[in-house]
Order: sequence, then C-alpha cells, then structure tokens
Amino acid sequence: MTMLSRHLLVFGMAASCLASPLAAANNGIPTHCQEGEIAFLNARMYRVETNHAEKILSLCADRETEPLARMVYRFGAIGKVEMELVASAQNKAGVSRQSDTGSHTGLISIRFDKGPYAYEVSEGLGMTTGIRLDVYRHKKKIVGYESHEDESKLVVINFDQASSPIFMRTSPFQPW
Repeated sequence: MTMLSRHLLVFGMAASCLASPLAAANNGIPTHCQEGEIAFLNARMYRVETNHAEKILSLCADRETEPLARMVYRFGAIGKVEMELVASAQNKAGVSRQSDTGSHTGLISIRFDKGPYAYEVSEGLGMTTGIRLDVYRHKKKIVGYESHEDESKLVVINFDQASSPIFMRTSPFQPW
C-alpha cells in the first residue's frame, strides 16, 4: 500500500466516523432506528397546515451503502411508532429524482406503498431544502408534513437507477 493510499484510507475512515449515523442520531434529533440499523434519515416533522404535532420520521437500513437489502420507514412520536413499513426485494419502495438545472433545484423521493396508501418522503437538493412527507390515498394527497431540522444521508442512494433490490424507479405523484 502506498503512502498516498494509506492517507486516503485514513481520511476516508475519519470522514465516515464524522458522518456516522450513530453520531448524527446523538446530535439532537431522536431516531426510531433500532440497534444494528443505519439511520439514513431522522427528521422532526410538523403538519403543513398547523405547523405543530411534532413527530419523528426515520428511514433505517441494513447497511451504510448500496446495495441495501432492507429499509424501514417509521413515523410517530418517540417510543410510539404509528406507522412502520418495510422495503425489501419482495416489497419494493419507489425512488425518483426531479431536477431543474436552470433554477438549481432538485428533489429526491422514496415512496412506500401499503394498499391504497402511499407515503412519499422527499428531500430538497440545491436551492430547495428540507424534508417532506406526503401521504396519499388512491393517489390523492390527504396530509403533508415538513421539516427543516433533519439529519439525512439519502443522497448516497442512487435515485437515477435502482441499484438496490429493494428499490424500483417510479414517477412521483406530483411531478414538477
């Protein structure tokens, strides 16, 4: 191993420690992720219409990098998960990316489906910021939540091409 390779390896290890999901979970935003799970997202969510009723949204996976074999969506107050959905090879979650290079904005989304309901988690990129959770029934939006206080590493997921067996490329319910 060359000296440069060693420095890059050490730098990479140090960077991954700094961005560790466990470290992020201890920086003020609670998590629903359980032992052995990696936090891809923890966010304090507020209802769009009322701006209250704080809940925690967590997306937890089986490993830090793709390919992922499992991702769990959990939503509710800490200690009281109201909804848990699991994406797996048998029950895939949808992924999509939207962007507008002219305005330097983008949006990545993961959608979990359960019967007539869909739970779409989106993160703004570039000039667009924050986390959104939109809940749909028969493709009609019934409730929305938003957050500007989150810890996310969703950008490490390939939203352009499903590289994990738990994801399939989909179109968002509300395209730009």
